[in-house]
Amino acid sequence: MNGATPEPSEPARDGDALARLKLAQALQRARYAIAWESAWPLFARVLTVVGLFLVLSWAGLWLALPFLARAVGLALFVLVGLAAMWPLVRFRWPSREQGLSRLDRGSGIRHRPATELTDTLVTKDPVALALWQAQRERTLASLRRIRAGLPAPRLAIHDPWALRALVMVMLVATYFAAGDERAMRIAAAFDWNGVLAPANIRVDAWVTPPLYTGKPPIILSAANKEGAALPQAGPLPVPAGSTLIVRSSGGTLDVVPGGGVTEAATAEQAPKGTNEKHFTIAADGTVHVRAPSGQPVWKFTATPDRAPTIALAKDPERQARGSLQMSYKIEDDYGVTEAQAHFSARAPDAPQSTQQGTQKDAPPQGTPRPLFEAPQFPLVLPNARTRNGVGQTVKDLSEDP
Repeated sequence: MNGATPEPSEPARDGDALARLKLAQALQRARYAIAWESAWPLFARVLTVVGLFLVLSWAGLWLALPFLARAVGLALFVLVGLAAMWPLVRFRWPSREQGLSRLDRGSGIRHRPATELTDTLVTKDPVALALWQAQRERTLASLRRIRAGLPAPRLAIHDPWALRALVMVMLVATYFAAGDERAMRIAAAFDWNGVLAPANIRVDAWVTPPLYTGKPPIILSAANKEGAALPQAGPLPVPAGSTLIVRSSGGTLDVVPGGGVTEAATAEQAPKGTNEKHFTIAADGTVHVRAPSGQPVWKFTATPDRAPTIALAKDPERQARGSLQMSYKIEDDYGVTEAQAHFSARAPDAPQSTQQGTQKDAPPQGTPRPLFEAPQFPLVLPNARTRNGVGQTVKDLSEDP
C-alpha cells in the first residue's frame, strides 16, 4: 500500500475516549461484584456464629450454667468465631485481570472484547495501525453488550443445610421471648466473678413476709457452685411489703433489683465476715445477684393485702337477763387476730317547725357532749386466727351509764 496513512478522525478519537470511560466504569462494577461474591459467604458465616451466640444468650443458657461452664462456652464461641473470620484475613481485592475476565464472560462475545480494548499496539507500521483501528471500531460497536452482571454469592453451596435460615428464625423467636432481659442475658456470658472468687463463698437469700401475715420465711437458695438452683417456672408469689434479705459469706455482693423491688436501709448489723442487703418487695419485680455469680434471676409477684371485713350476721338480740348478744361474720386473707365493738352516741334530731313555719327557740349551745364515753369491748373470735367464720359475743351493758 502506498501513500500516507489517514489519521484517525476527531470523532473517532472522542468515541475511543468514551469507550475507555465506559470500560473503566464497567471494570469497576465487575471488581465490586467479584469482591461481594467472595466476601459475602465469609461474612454470612461470621454472622451465623454471632446469631447463634445471641440465640443461646436470649434463651437463658448462661443463666442456667455455672460460672465455669460459662467461661468454657464463651471460649468455644471465640474459637469458632476466629475460625470463621480467618478466611476474611486472607481476602484480597479482585485484580484488574479478574475484572476484565468477568466482563469478557458477561459480554457473550468471542475473542475477549473487554481485554482487547485494553491492549496497545507497539509497532508503527501504517498497515498494522489501520487494521488495529478497524478492529477497535468493530469492538467499540459491541461495547453496549459488555456488562458486569449482578453478584451471585451462591450461599447454598457454602451452606447446603441452610443453617443461616434456622438461626435467623430462632433469633427472632428468642428476641421476643427474652423481653426486657435481653441485655442482662447477654451480659451473663461475661459474668465471671465466681471464677476468681474463693470456693467457700456462698450466697443465702430468703423472703420474710410481714408479721401480720403469720407466714414463715421463704428460703430462696443456699447457693455456692453446687447449690445454685435453677429459676422457677414462674414468679414466686409473696405478700406485698415482704423483705428480701441477701447475704454472702465474704467476697463482693452485687445485687440488681428491678420492677417493684427496691433496696431498703436497715439498722441491723450483718454478722461478722458477711455482706448483707435488704430489699422491699412492694410490687412485681426481679432480683439478680451478679456477684458472686452462679445465682438465678429471682422473680416475685407481690400479692396485695386485702383489708379485713366484719359485719353483723343478724340484728343484736336481748337475752333473758338483759345481756346483749351480737353475731357477726369475719373475713380476712391472712386471718383476724383481734376485733372490737365500738358504740357511738346517736346524733340529735333536727328541731321541729311550728304551724306558723318558725323554728322553736333553741338555747345557744354547741354540739352536745356526753358525760360518759360510749362502751367498747373486745369481740370473741371463732378461732385464734380466723380467715372466714361467724362469732358471737354476749355482753351485759346494763350497768353502763
